[in-house]
Amino acid sequence: MERSRIAFDHWIHKHHFTFRDTRGRNLNVQCNLCLPKINILSTARDSTSNLKKHLECHSPSLMRKRQNTEMSDPEPLFLPPKRLKSAVWEYFGYLKDSGGTILADGYPVCRLCRKKVSARTGNTSNMAHHLRDHHPKEFAKMDRKHSVACRRRIRDEPSVEAPSSDGPSSYEPSVLENQMAESSSEAKEAKIERSTIDPTTIYHQTSQSWLNSLVFNFIVEDVQPISILEQPGFRKMIEALSRGNKVMCRNAFITRLEVASNKMKGELKDKLDKVQTLCTTADVWSVQDRSYFGMTCHWLEDNLERKSAALACTRIPISYTCETIIAKIQEIHSSYNIESKVQATVTDNGNNFVKAFKEFCPEDDQEVEQSRFEDLGSILCDGEMGGDFFLSYFLPPHQRCASQTLNLIASKDLAEAVLKGQAGKLHSSATEKCAAIWHKAQSSTEAADAIESIAKINFTDPCSNQWSSEYYAINKLMSLTDSQLNELFEALGVPHFTPDETAYLTEYTDVFKPVAFALDLLHGEEKCFLGIVIPTLLTLKRKLEEKAANTRLFSKVIDSTVKAIDSRFKQVFESSDARLATATMPQFRLWWLPEDERESLRAQLITEVLQVDQGTEETETNGGSVHEDEFFSYGPGSSGNKSGKREAAEQVWLYLQGTNKDLKCLNEFPGVKKVFIKFNTTLPSSAPVQELFSNGSNIVTPKGHHLSDEHFERVLLLRYNSKITTALE
Repeated sequence: MERSRIAFDHWIHKHHFTFRDTRGRNLNVQCNLCLPKINILSTARDSTSNLKKHLECHSPSLMRKRQNTEMSDPEPLFLPPKRLKSAVWEYFGYLKDSGGTILADGYPVCRLCRKKVSARTGNTSNMAHHLRDHHPKEFAKMDRKHSVACRRRIRDEPSVEAPSSDGPSSYEPSVLENQMAESSSEAKEAKIERSTIDPTTIYHQTSQSWLNSLVFNFIVEDVQPISILEQPGFRKMIEALSRGNKVMCRNAFITRLEVASNKMKGELKDKLDKVQTLCTTADVWSVQDRSYFGMTCHWLEDNLERKSAALACTRIPISYTCETIIAKIQEIHSSYNIESKVQATVTDNGNNFVKAFKEFCPEDDQEVEQSRFEDLGSILCDGEMGGDFFLSYFLPPHQRCASQTLNLIASKDLAEAVLKGQAGKLHSSATEKCAAIWHKAQSSTEAADAIESIAKINFTDPCSNQWSSEYYAINKLMSLTDSQLNELFEALGVPHFTPDETAYLTEYTDVFKPVAFALDLLHGEEKCFLGIVIPTLLTLKRKLEEKAANTRLFSKVIDSTVKAIDSRFKQVFESSDARLATATMPQFRLWWLPEDERESLRAQLITEVLQVDQGTEETETNGGSVHEDEFFSYGPGSSGNKSGKREAAEQVWLYLQGTNKDLKCLNEFPGVKKVFIKFNTTLPSSAPVQELFSNGSNIVTPKGHHLSDEHFERVLLLRYNSKITTALE
């Protein structure tokens, strides 16, 4: 979205805030009035209401001064110098600068509320919509004037059958003429003629096809249940707003859905055909006695921007097995022709996924037993899952979700160590009181209002299977002062913290803050790579060990947590893919490795750079004729293997000597960049496929439950892939 369309850019109080960044549909800004305290606020792109409330709460005198100034002596507004034809300009104008020049910047100011409205390239639709939504009485008055002027023009124009010698009439009422249009005689004329003039000659009607597109996109993009098409209130509203057009029926929606879905899948296949390396994420979602298998794919463009797409969200039996998972993964990969391109498939730690990949991963990753001969018939007939099953399926390398594994360490290993430690009873009693506050905040509006007035914050009930959710809830509670805590406990009727409990929770939030930060880091998608996992875990271990020297209650807990990290992430620490992914990240290079291990990984990196360069040359010459001199690589001037290895070693040496931590520096090392793309295409988290499921929760409702599985999948995929395909327009 262009910056010029953001409401914050044209807000009169913009100078009190500093723009920080954008996240999805929201903006993050910093309040300048709260300095030196750093106060980051979030607001929607098309609204500044949150920021206005913040000013009214923290700087009421400033807002009152502004309101008094506007009410007592508003600045005059002027029309732009060019001739204006729309009656809406009666309610808008521009300011003048100190030199007396009219500031016609395309954002006229409303004369009624002094708000700026976008009107670029002379289009007045936004001005009319502002008047209709915020000043309905004035809009109705303007509409009557427009109707009178329009009827006058229709009446005064010569008929089509008998055109005048002077040609068609060029009369168009100006703003001043429209301003004089309202009089008692004209009001009577409008009342008489309103019943005789066809409304279609005055109002522009939305076409039926355009209305169908709007309704279709509304259901898909906002993940609305299909049953909304049959709700009387929705149909009545759409018909009124479109001036008589009908809402499409369910069958029309399904037909349109199939066409858009086929277009989306075709475009996605074309994109994936051009991708060299990608990764997929997979998971199973159960809802309302149904189970769905979801899969997303992710790849890196040449500019290192990550792209994502949803491949499937298909129905599977509620009691699925690892064989079901194997078949679905193979089926989805083959349907998009990406079997040979998948670098790894990221899943959670579920038993069925672990078993499936253990059985069908490449043999290079497993111990190879001594070869022996077997009867082919016995293999085909006596196999536990059938010979055809063994011969038909092959899975890519398996990558367990690092975020979920670390969450498992925190919620199980760390929590068990805390309860078994010397402060176990203290932890239980303190967290029970915290839980009582969270429960009251969720179950009682009076309690929520009391918390809001006392602490100026909102409490939510932490997610039971997310350790960081509970940690941040405790941290938010411990950020309050002692007086606020006492007032809060008294208002809610919850037992107060004892001094020991307060000291315990304060130390708990301080010691395990690195764990919460690491979880947030590994849960990302766009800027999160496989190469970030090992440095994150090593840094987490180091920070916890530093805390162990200064903590009074958690030294043994920290030891147990560090051991759990080493045990559960052993495969990652030993993975050559993860180590190469880390080495190709400019932020880490080989600095994270002990001195005695760097030379070995440097040699692996040179080998990979040489292989990807040779692979690129083969791809470029594939299908073309090869000259005899190009076939042999001996003698002076030949580009033999030794020369290529020397160039790769030199490039890797220059890369490892650099200090620039920006990813853009990889453009200077094309071979290292290709290795980066190859190994860092893999995500460390399976969060994207979980996001796909969260979108589906709005569709699978009791009223929309009879939507077929195929159509349910198409709606989900269309929404998820709307950013990379043109199926939704």
